[in-house]
Amino acid sequence: MNNIEINVMKQSKFLTNVLSAAVLAGSLLFTTAYAGPGHDHGDEAPVAVGEASPRVVMESELFEAVGILKGRMLEIYIDHAATNAPVQNAKVELELNGQQVPVELHSEGEFDAQLPEGVEEGAVAVAMTVSAGENIDLLAGELLLDQHGEHSHEEHDHSHQFDTLLYGAGALLVLAVIGFAVVRLKSKGEK
Repeated sequence: MNNIEINVMKQSKFLTNVLSAAVLAGSLLFTTAYAGPGHDHGDEAPVAVGEASPRVVMESELFEAVGILKGRMLEIYIDHAATNAPVQNAKVELELNGQQVPVELHSEGEFDAQLPEGVEEGAVAVAMTVSAGENIDLLAGELLLDQHGEHSHEEHDHSHQFDTLLYGAGALLVLAVIGFAVVRLKSKGEK
């Protein structure tokens, strides 16, 4: 083997080592960026992620009610506490922060109420009188309204911006290592 062949083999081995290191560094960087917080797959039980609509849960000896806010519409579900069966032929009177709010029957045990103007953020006192036949009961609870849904979108967007920035930095690192290797090989070849 002559000196040129030995030089080519050394340069080839050097380039292979540099490229391997660049690929390893890039892989580690991309894996870290992709598997950020919440992606550890440990022993913890999975947590449901997503936006939950504001809701109020109210219970008494006779009835159970859940109100779920969807936009400005409060969807109310009323069941018998003992059987969980929807309340048949119920009449419902609803007050939000002391203000009487009209309620429409949607289907058996399901009602809709429009959130009145002026009720925007914070705690909303909910009082509901449910009457079904001879059974009458007062249910009370608190509906928490806030704008956290918008903030979580902003945080989520910032998270993706950071990931993109991290991917870009990793790609630049890999290109820099490859560029360094090429320049070094060229300079060794000219000697």
